[in-house]
This record gives sequence, C-alpha cells and structure tokens, in this order.
Amino acid sequence: MKCCDICGTLNFKENNYCIHCGNKLILEHICPHCDASNEDTALYCVKCGHQINPIKIDDFDILLSEYNQNLLLNAKISNIEYNNMLSNIFARADYVDIYGNSIKDKILNLANVFTQCKPKARGIERGYIFLGNCIYYDERLDDSVQIATLIHELAHFILFEIIEQLLCKIFRVNTSTTLQSFVWFFLTLPEFKIMNEYCAHTVEGRFIPYGYQNYGSFNSLIRQIDYDESSLNDMVVFGNTFANEIIVYLEKYIDVNLREEIKLQYKKDLKSPSYDSLQIETNNCLSLDVKNRVLLKLLYDILKLASQGDVRMELEEIRDGMNFD
Repeated sequence: MKCCDICGTLNFKENNYCIHCGNKLILEHICPHCDASNEDTALYCVKCGHQINPIKIDDFDILLSEYNQNLLLNAKISNIEYNNMLSNIFARADYVDIYGNSIKDKILNLANVFTQCKPKARGIERGYIFLGNCIYYDERLDDSVQIATLIHELAHFILFEIIEQLLCKIFRVNTSTTLQSFVWFFLTLPEFKIMNEYCAHTVEGRFIPYGYQNYGSFNSLIRQIDYDESSLNDMVVFGNTFANEIIVYLEKYIDVNLREEIKLQYKKDLKSPSYDSLQIETNNCLSLDVKNRVLLKLLYDILKLASQGDVRMELEEIRDGMNFD
C-alpha cells in the first residue's frame, strides 16, 4: 500500500493517483536512471544496476527526472525542520572567534567561515559571488565599503546555500555541481534575481550605519526589467523574508560591539550618508510556512522548466563554469 502524502489515505501500490484527493502519488523505488520498478528493499536497480537513491546527483537526466519533479511537487518542510536546517548552515560560525587587526579583517574572517573570499582589483562591481562558491571583493575600496560589500555578498551566498540545502533534503542527496548549477540558474532568473538583490541589500543595510544603505544594484535591475508593480512587490516581500532569517543569525556574530566598530570605520573614512535608499526598506514579510510553500512551488515550476532543451544547455554551461573554477 502507498500512503498519500497529502491526505494520508492508503492506496494500492498500482495506483498513480490518490483515490481520495486525487494527488499524484510518488512512485517508490523507481530507478532514476532507467525508470524501472524495484522491490521496496532494493538498493540497486535490477535492470541497469545503478544505485536507486544516489549519494549525489551528477547527471541532469536524474536531476530533472519525473521522479525528482514529483518529489518536489509533493515536498513539505515543517517550520522546525527548516529552522534546524538554518541552524546547521550557521553552526560552523559558532566555533570560530571573529578576530582581526581591523574591523574589515574581522568581517572578512567571518565571511571566510562560510566560503572562500578573494580580493579583486578590476571591474566596476564592488563584489560578487562566483557561481555560488566564492566571494570576490574589491580591495581598492575604502574599508567601510569593503565591509558593506562583504556582508552583501555573504548574504547572497547564504541564500544560495539555503536553497541548495533545501533541495538536498528533498532529494535526499549530498550536494553536487549539478545541483548547484540549478540553484544558480534559479537565483539568476530575472524575477528571482530581484528577490536575491533585495535580500542582500537588506542584510547589508542592517549592519552598516543609518543613512548609508544603498540599493543600487536592486534599482539597476528594476530599471532593466519590465516588471509590474504587484509582481515587483511580491519579490521585495519574498526577499525581505529571507533577509530577516539571515539577519537573525548574523546578529549573533556581528554583535553590538562589532556594529559600533563598523560605525567608527565609516567615520574614519569620512563617508557622507545619503538617506535616499531608506524609503525602499520594508517591514512586510511572509510567515515561514507560507514562504516555504511558495518557495517549493517556485522550485518545482523552474525544475520543470529546466527540462527543456535550451535551458538544459544553459545548466550545462553553468556546471562547466563551476568545474573549471
């Protein structure tokens, strides 16, 4: 018998849809390589010999399979499970002293706890993350601007890791460049890029002095994209919800004393505040359960979209870039 994950009704194993609510049932022990049906206790496919539940996904055919689409379509995550996942992401910083000869070095060392940080000295960008696995920051900037940039890019990285770990949990696998390339594709789609930028600017703005907030890259994006006001507001609220989650954890490490040091660095660099961006800030956010339901639905829609040929080619190019690095 198969238990419907929506209503709990028991169905015969041959049923593809629940007899009570009509939900599409996830077929258990279907080989993601050849779609052959296997016994419930099987670890390897009786037809092709591949591992049925892979340790990690290294093939786009498996990632984009109907089996994984159904896993995502039917996925649920409780608030407790989600918060435990966040705690695990940030746990690595609990065992590291935030040290440094300057406040910039302290923020840099904090960011290095999560991912590698490398200086750059070319290009117009103050900083960026490279395909989700490295932060670049421009060391030509004043320390105060480097601090803001590092926090901004760290927020991008943490958001990437939240999506990555959520998918690992749903697919019951470890991460891989195949999975990471899909996360990167998702977060760089125009509407989600807006959400991503708003989130990072809001996290950055929490830890720098009042009046120095700058939503420059967010404003640049919305000027480039023809986006209706209602949809834009949805992405702002979505991004702000993620930002609030990240801020709560980062406040443990960038505490009151560290924030006072950041203020002193801005004064030392003789930076003049500009209060224009404060009007972009919002207190609106989604409840955790609503946000997660929306997120899972969006991830399902994009995973299904990614099975198309032209998108598949783009995913392969992203993965090639990650492997090259």
